[in-house]
Amino acid sequence: MRRLVPACIAFALSAAVAAPQNPPSLFAPPATPRVAASPFRHAYYLFLSDPPVACEQCYVPLLLTIAPLEEVAKDSAGQDCDLITTYERDSVYVMNGIVRVAASDIAAAPRTIRVRKRNYRYQEITGAEVLHLFENPMGTIPVSRTFFRSDLPPGPALDALIAGFRSAK
Repeated sequence: MRRLVPACIAFALSAAVAAPQNPPSLFAPPATPRVAASPFRHAYYLFLSDPPVACEQCYVPLLLTIAPLEEVAKDSAGQDCDLITTYERDSVYVMNGIVRVAASDIAAAPRTIRVRKRNYRYQEITGAEVLHLFENPMGTIPVSRTFFRSDLPPGPALDALIAGFRSAK
């Protein structure tokens, strides 16, 4: 028993030393994000058209694009966009990452889009609305935030998005 106590203490100390001093932020992606060369200038809330699963309607996606979606719909190459999940459009819930949107995913006349196998109506929002959300990512509505690991390539960090939308004014 006397040998076990020092071993437990040594293990606990080694785990504490190995722990990172600054844990990763919920809003900052890992280093070396893969993003488009041009800054994102347009933002769209996506409103679910498909039947919701559980509380899915509370989590409103925000899609950031380089060009307007109407232009992306005409471009056969499509575009890499940054997908962010908000809670009730009040706070940033998850920085999902970069998602590819093909021209065939967008119907400009009815303003619909298909993202990650789900159908949405889209509505463009102003740069001021985006900045308000990004500058206050925790929002005003209390919500439990759990760690979420996205299967998408990481997008830019929140401070880089803020800088991009500020320069677009």
